[in-house]
Amino acid sequence: MSMLNLRRAAATVSSAVLLTTGAVVVPAAAEAAAPAAQCYNRNGFPPQKSGNNIGGTPPKYEYSNSPYIGGRYESCGNTITVYYGGYTTNTTHYLLNWNSDRNAWTSQRLKAGERMKWTLNAPGNDYNFQVRACNNTNCTTWSPMLYVNAR
Repeated sequence: MSMLNLRRAAATVSSAVLLTTGAVVVPAAAEAAAPAAQCYNRNGFPPQKSGNNIGGTPPKYEYSNSPYIGGRYESCGNTITVYYGGYTTNTTHYLLNWNSDRNAWTSQRLKAGERMKWTLNAPGNDYNFQVRACNNTNCTTWSPMLYVNAR
């Protein structure tokens, strides 16, 4: 049998097996073309439109006598990252107050620094955050309240 006839016979047998078994082989490229879950980010904002927007990504907000605060919800990680800071002199810590539509206000004592961040697992709620810088027991005024939708 010639080489061409052997190839034709192999193709015929392969086709017969495919038709008889109903097996379909999908190339990896076709699987990759299936749409993946879409991730998205959502920035926080002051619900009372208070404070000064000092820019950045995500946008950050402050009063003249408070630290700045900004926040972003990331859907794929289901987390909110809160960005805070602006104070370095005589700051021993920051106080972060936060709540969701499912829990009361909670206070977190966070380390001091100029550009800081804190991450929270966010299971599909609305969240509010405020921060202030402290030197032991003396603290600045609270930052503008920041609302982050994590739905």
